[in-house]
Amino acid sequence: MARMARFARSGATGENERSRLTASIFAGLRPIIRELAAGETLFATGDATRGFFLVRSGQIRLARFSASGRETLLFVAGPGERFAEPSLFAEAYHCDARAVTASSVACFPKSEALALLRNDAPARLDLTADLARQVMELRSALTLRDVRSARERVLAHLVARAGADGRTVAIDGSLKDVAAMIGLAPEVYYRTLAKLEAEQIIHRGEGVIELT
Repeated sequence: MARMARFARSGATGENERSRLTASIFAGLRPIIRELAAGETLFATGDATRGFFLVRSGQIRLARFSASGRETLLFVAGPGERFAEPSLFAEAYHCDARAVTASSVACFPKSEALALLRNDAPARLDLTADLARQVMELRSALTLRDVRSARERVLAHLVARAGADGRTVAIDGSLKDVAAMIGLAPEVYYRTLAKLEAEQIIHRGEGVIELT
């Protein structure tokens, strides 16, 4: 357990709620640490699953590609965030995971994690609750794509992502990735942000957007 507590506190941004939850659910497991260079692939679509992951530092981009090569961005995981949990119940990964920057990730082996979940009801409940929260966030993101107006879509996304003050939105990753996640072409997203700032509806700072 001490090993997991030390691990949960590592990473560029320190411990957050999700890494604390991972530590509480999977206390006692020994993660395998992978160091990745920028652009390096952690796993690809069709690879045999070996476990799920937690980002210690850096960023991991999860995306799917159509037969024509068109990319659909699923998620950009930052420090303290888990990803690929469904791999515990699948034979192969269903997306590609690639390091955006030099990154350090912990892999929780599939067989050990499943053994723990089989024998620990509280751990199963905690993981189920967290996965349900993720599904709700995904549904919210998909709902945004039904908003036809780029302006209204961007505003709805900013309001949904605002912090405790109801105004400040932390931007994790690139604006291009944010645009992809809400289903807008990057140039449309940039142009919409510029218009909203010109109208003094938002103010853009380093790594943040503030609703005025």
